[in-house]
Amino acid sequence: MVAKLIAFVIAPQKLENAWFSALVDKFGNLEHKGDFFPFCKTDYYKAEMGENLCRGVISFEGLIEPENIGLYKNKAIELECTLQNETGGRILNIDIGYMDSDKIVLPSTKRGPFKLYAGNGIWLDMVLTYAKGDFKPTDWAFADFKENPYKRDLLLIREKYKRALHGKT
Repeated sequence: MVAKLIAFVIAPQKLENAWFSALVDKFGNLEHKGDFFPFCKTDYYKAEMGENLCRGVISFEGLIEPENIGLYKNKAIELECTLQNETGGRILNIDIGYMDSDKIVLPSTKRGPFKLYAGNGIWLDMVLTYAKGDFKPTDWAFADFKENPYKRDLLLIREKYKRALHGKT
């Protein structure tokens, strides 16, 4: 089985092209850059990243082996540590993950009651499932995933994933 590498990125509203260049350098060419929406359901990142944050989803060209998602998570952590603001905090939060035919999975370094341990300090969290033409949040998904403003972009990414599976990129 292969999957599509995606990332939900939290950043200040003023999106910098340099950040996207850094993501490309780390993960490969962007295939899809979705719309970014206000990220205002929690103040969790406010102290570190400031106010007026937004989140959007992006995808990368090609397909990955989902069992390697822990390696991508570690690359995302490395990148977050290199991109810092003037106070030494992160300027991006990169929730790297994968999409396959019927779900979106995000790896984490934090355990949780609904996360499955994948080894090497990585826990897997299925946040959205796909059925009957729609992405649906799991009961434990974060509030913005429950509202899912990313739906249009996720459906577009899924179509690109399906084409890649059939060799029609």
